[in-house]
Amino acid sequence: MIPNKEYILQLLVKNHWSQNKFAQKAGVSKTTVSRWLKGLRGAGKDLISGIIIAFPCEPIDKLFFLPNVSPNGHTKAIGRDKMERSAVG
Repeated sequence: MIPNKEYILQLLVKNHWSQNKFAQKAGVSKTTVSRWLKGLRGAGKDLISGIIIAFPCEPIDKLFFLPNVSPNGHTKAIGRDKMERSAVG
């Protein structure tokens, strides 16, 4: 699962949470959150589970880009950029 960074940032603003507050709620270090938001590291299992813990009432399909499973069982993650490109061309 790939976290939807834009949506999570909107939730931080909506809830008036700093990165530190989000890290506390998610049970991860503030360094982990900072590096992920800056794009210096991916979201590991601790951050992924922390996002779910921090936002228990948010729909999972809004918090994350979920994999698209084809009829033959192959899985591939679809992000907004791929959806936009496929819609255009």
